Amino acid sequence: MIRTEELLLNVGPQHPSTHGVFRIIVKLDGEVITEAIPVMGYLHRGTEKLAENLTYTQIIPYTDRMDYVSAMTNNYVLCHAVETMMGLEIPERAEFMRLIVMELQRVASHLVWWGTYLLDIGAMSPFLYAFRDREMIIDFFNELCGARLTYNYMRVGGVKWDAPEGWLDKVRDFVPYMEKKLKEYDSLVS
Repeated sequence: MIRTEELLLNVGPQHPSTHGVFRIIVKLDGEVITEAIPVMGYLHRGTEKLAENLTYTQIIPYTDRMDYVSAMTNNYVLCHAVETMMGLEIPERAEFMRLIVMELQRVASHLVWWGTYLLDIGAMSPFLYAFRDREMIIDFFNELCGARLTYNYMRVGGVKWDAPEGWLDKVRDFVPYMEKKLKEYDSLVS
């Protein structure tokens, strides 16, 4: 009989930027996992404290940095909260622009997750395809607001400015392109 003793092993974080976010404590008896305990953490950067002495507009750039793959969505959360408290009605065009950029941000964020997850388990090609298509979205954002990662695009009451001429047409053309790519991704990985 092989004599073993219980061993506790920390699994994770899986990515350098996720320190403090999530890990699993695994109890091992030899090579057998006897228990897995998920530990949900959080990444606190002091944003709330910094915001205490800022105006609402000054806080918006901080929301970009709270989660760099959801900057547009984080901009919206702050602006919408302030607008709700103030009882502001937002112009329809601004609401549409917000919705478009948040949906693009969601797709770009999922592409980061999907590509890096598959890279972590040994699949290089999906990562390259995902980042190729994510780059198209980042180019849209760069054209819209002059930034590629932290956008500072939303404003209390609307957006910083309207889309440049032809931008909405490019986004409209991107939608069927991305739908086709999702089917290819499914075939590639599944």
